[in-house]
Amino acid sequence: MFWRALPVPDFKGGKVSNSFEILKRAEFVVSTTGLVLKGAGGSLSDAGFPGFDAGEAAAGGSLSTLLAMNRSSLNRNRNRNRNRNRNRNASENRESGADTDGAQLTLEPWRERAALYGMEPKWIDLPVALPPALDQLRAEAVELLKKQVRLRRGEEALRREEILRESRLELSAYLRPYGIEGRSGYSATIGLVLLVLLLCDEIGLRYKERFDVPRPNAVEPRLRPFLPIPAHASYPSNHSFQSFTVAFVLSRIVPEHPASSEVFVAARRVAENREWAGLHYPSDTRAGHDLARMILPVLEVVCRDQMLAAQKEWI
Repeated sequence: MFWRALPVPDFKGGKVSNSFEILKRAEFVVSTTGLVLKGAGGSLSDAGFPGFDAGEAAAGGSLSTLLAMNRSSLNRNRNRNRNRNRNRNASENRESGADTDGAQLTLEPWRERAALYGMEPKWIDLPVALPPALDQLRAEAVELLKKQVRLRRGEEALRREEILRESRLELSAYLRPYGIEGRSGYSATIGLVLLVLLLCDEIGLRYKERFDVPRPNAVEPRLRPFLPIPAHASYPSNHSFQSFTVAFVLSRIVPEHPASSEVFVAARRVAENREWAGLHYPSDTRAGHDLARMILPVLEVVCRDQMLAAQKEWI
C-alpha cells in the first residue's frame, strides 16, 4: 500500500513543521478504515506532537482527516479509472459491431497466419520501390500543408468524418459498393475482408520497419496531423496497402460484379484520407498500392478456403 504524504501547516513553538516529521516520529498501522497512528486515539497531541490535535482540524487537519482525504482521493481515482475502462470497453464493443456490420473472425486465424509465414520467402522481399529522398519528402509534405488548410473548411466536413471513422476497423467503404452493408447472408465475405486486413497489417509493418521513413510532421514541423501519430514508420501506408489488397481480393472472387471497379475508387479514397490527415505522403499511398498488387498471389494461396467460401455467397 502506498500512502501519499499530504502537507501539514507549519506550527510554531516546537510543533510539527511538515508531514515528513510525522512520518519520522510516529508509527502507523493498517486498520479496516485505513492507516491509523499506533498507540494514539487519533490525536497527534497524544503521540508527542503538542498542539496538533483534532481541535486544530480547521487550521491544518488531524491525521485522521488527512488520511481520510488521502483515501478519498485514491478511491476517487480508482472509481474514475474503473468507469473510464468500462465506458471505453463498451464503446469499443459498440464500434466493433457497427464497423464490421456485426461480423467478426470467429477464431484467431492461426492456420492462415502459419500459412503466411510458411510462405515468407515469397513476400518478405518484394520489389517495392525505394522511398523518395528527403528533398522529395519535404516537397510532398508541403503539399500536405495545403490539404491541412482545406481540411478545416466546411466543404470537407464529410472527409473529416471519414478520417475519424477509418481510423478504426471500418468496413463500409468496401461493403457499400457491393450493396451488402447491413445485409445478412455475406458473413464469409465480411470474414474474408477482416482476414485480409489482419494479415496485411502484419506484412505492412515488416516493410515499414525496413524502410523506416519518418512521418510527414517530422519532415515538415508546421504540419498538425488530424489524428494521433502512429508509433511506426510511414512508408508504405498500411491503410493504402490494406484497402487496395481488399479491393484486389474482392475483385478476384466476383470479377464480373459492377462494383469491382468502384471498390478500387473507395480504396483510394481511404488511402488518400490518410494524406489529408497529415499522416502519410502521397508516395506512401503509391507504395501501398504497389505492395497490394504484389502480395495478391500469396494471399490467394493463404486465403484460398475463405475466398472459395465467400465466392459461394455470390453464386
